[in-house]
Amino acid sequence: MQQIVDWPARMKEVAQFIGLGQEELDVIESTRELVLARGEEITAAVYDHFLLFPETRRFFLEEGGNVDETKLDRRKHSLLRWLTGSISFKIDEDYPIRLLATGIVHSHPPSHRAHLGSIPSRFMIGSMSYLMTYLTHVFQREVPDPKRAFDATIAWNKLLMVKLHIIQAGYIN
Repeated sequence: MQQIVDWPARMKEVAQFIGLGQEELDVIESTRELVLARGEEITAAVYDHFLLFPETRRFFLEEGGNVDETKLDRRKHSLLRWLTGSISFKIDEDYPIRLLATGIVHSHPPSHRAHLGSIPSRFMIGSMSYLMTYLTHVFQREVPDPKRAFDATIAWNKLLMVKLHIIQAGYIN
């Protein structure tokens, strides 16, 4: 018998377990201007990283083997929108479903890219790690107070892990 999952409750449970509370969400909110100002840099770094590895690069190639710049720009824009939306993170009825859908789309490709197959979950996990590390460098470089930079890193790491948990659930049949 299949069990129906209450995704908002699951997200809340994971957030509590990880220690993502209002204090961390306030810290994330305090990074709004910095993250928005560096958003294009951050997303470009993530996709430049993807292009370094044949296993991930292939998802961004045209039939002739060149990088599909239009597709790449759309993906960067999508990641920037996701990153921006992370700043105002709230556990509501819709947010975890959107994250779950992200996992499903990455693990069960739509027909227009079915020939490429699923994006392996290890790359989703690795991408989240890369993003966390990049944000850490941004905070260390741009936030003058080391304690505030450290707090921002911790808060974002917690948030991204909560989000990753729900995204990964989309990989499970």
